[in-house]
Amino acid sequence: MPLRDLKEIQYCRIPVFNIYLNMKNRSILLFLTILLTSVQALQAQKFGYINSAELIQIHPKVATANADLETFRKSVMDPFEAKTKAFQSKATFFMEEVNAGTLSKVTAQTRQEELQKEQQDLQTEQQQIEFSIMQKREALLQPILTEIDSVIQVIGKEGKYTMIFDTSVQGALLYTQESDDLTEAVTAKIKG
Repeated sequence: MPLRDLKEIQYCRIPVFNIYLNMKNRSILLFLTILLTSVQALQAQKFGYINSAELIQIHPKVATANADLETFRKSVMDPFEAKTKAFQSKATFFMEEVNAGTLSKVTAQTRQEELQKEQQDLQTEQQQIEFSIMQKREALLQPILTEIDSVIQVIGKEGKYTMIFDTSVQGALLYTQESDDLTEAVTAKIKG
C-alpha cells in the first residue's frame, strides 16, 4: 500500500507541475508580447533636430530687433555715462583737494560720504539699466522665438515627428543622421 500511495502522490504532482508550467509559459508569453510591442513602438518613433541659435541668427527680423535694442541701450546708457563722468570728475577733484590739504577733516569726511552715496546710487542705477536692457531684449526676441516655435510645431506635425531636439545646447544630442536635420526646413518656412 505504501507504494500505491507514492504513485498517487507522483500522479498528483504531475498535473500540478503542468499547471505551473502553463502559468509560467503564459507569463513568459505576456512578457514577450509586451517587449515586442515596446520595440515596435520605439521603431515607429521619428526624431528630428534643429539648431535654434542658427535659426534665431538668420531670422529676418533679428536685424531690426538688434537695431532697436542698440537704440534703446544708447538712450539709457548715454545719460548714465554722463553721470559717471561727472562723478569721476568730482572724485578726482576731491582727491586733489585732500592731497593738497585744503579741506578740513569735517568737510573732507562729509564730501567723502556724499561721494560714496553717489557711487552707490550710480551702481544701483547701472543694475537697473542692465535689467531694463535685458527686458527690452527679451521683449524684442519673444515674437521671433514664438514664430520659430510655431514653425517647428508645424513641421513636427506635418513630418509626424515624435520629438525634435535642439543641437545648440551642448551635449543635448550625441548622435544624429543628417537626414533628420530640420533647420533648413524651418529656415525655408520662416523666410518664405
